[in-house]
Amino acid sequence: TLPAHHVKKGTPPTIIFHGQADTTVPYATAEAFTRVMKAAGNRCELDINDGGAHGYLMRDKTLFDDTMKKTDAFLKSLGLLD
Repeated sequence: TLPAHHVKKGTPPTIIFHGQADTTVPYATAEAFTRVMKAAGNRCELDINDGGAHGYLMRDKTLFDDTMKKTDAFLKSLGLLD
């Protein structure tokens, strides 16, 4: 089953970093999960990398650093980091 099939009200907040050119986990999967999460009243943020293939974050230090900053901001907004 797809991850979106497991969403219910109260599913923990989620941030997703996904490349649109990912052929291992199709981008549509991330879009569907985000849509279902929001429809259930849950927080879900989808950060899109145009043309990014599977694992794109590990191949580019600038993208990796940007992802870490966005992750920190997301966790801070939830009160999980100072």
